[in-house]
Amino acid sequence: MITTGPYDYLGYIQAAVVVCYVLLAVFVAGRNKWLDTLVVWFIAAYLLAYKFDEYGPFSSYPIDLSAISYFVFGFAAFIPFRPLKAAGSFTAMLSGAVYFVTMTFFPNTHVESLTFNRWFLLTMAMVNHNLMFVGGLFMCARHKFGRTGMVWILGWFAFFFAYLELLTVGYGINYQVTSIVEIMQGTLVAEVLGLELTPTYYALYYIIVVGLSMALLALFDLLNKAFTRRRMKKEPPFLSFAPPRTKRAAQA
Repeated sequence: MITTGPYDYLGYIQAAVVVCYVLLAVFVAGRNKWLDTLVVWFIAAYLLAYKFDEYGPFSSYPIDLSAISYFVFGFAAFIPFRPLKAAGSFTAMLSGAVYFVTMTFFPNTHVESLTFNRWFLLTMAMVNHNLMFVGGLFMCARHKFGRTGMVWILGWFAFFFAYLELLTVGYGINYQVTSIVEIMQGTLVAEVLGLELTPTYYALYYIIVVGLSMALLALFDLLNKAFTRRRMKKEPPFLSFAPPRTKRAAQA
């Protein structure tokens, strides 16, 4: 762990779960389309039910990226629109990855940030974020996205930031304290690492953020292509033509 404290064991638990992700990706995901579909549907149904119960009928609005990702992934699982599935898969895996990276290296920060119902909220956050990552992984294994899907992913993030602006201007909701905004502003990383917000810091920070974003998108595309190749080897095209029969073979 980068930090030390009484809750370091949570980081080791999360690291063990990440190892399980790798095993699922190598040995399970993309090998059976019906299993992939059932895993996605089951996780999506659970997350939608849990989050609809949490937010209630317009009692509050999801404003963080992970909170929105639950709904995007959940709806994408059941709506037969492949570009939405590309956005749902990527945002689910990204939200889950951000959570498990921070939980692995900064578990004490996660625990200390909760002031009430600490262990219940922490447990549900770990369960839901990890399930969302697994759901995004299996959705990536189930569908072929291609370049169009990558464009839709960028479009989804443009929509997300427009949504945040709408809540601020139209409803007066303060989203400045959400983690995605703090990440985009660079304040969260500076606070965690104890760095000053200087012009040099901002220049280096945004160069790294843009480069990392493009790298993650490229990595997601490579992962989807690898799953597609695996699926095509196990499931040949529906219309397959047998070689023409010779006259001698027909008479045999």
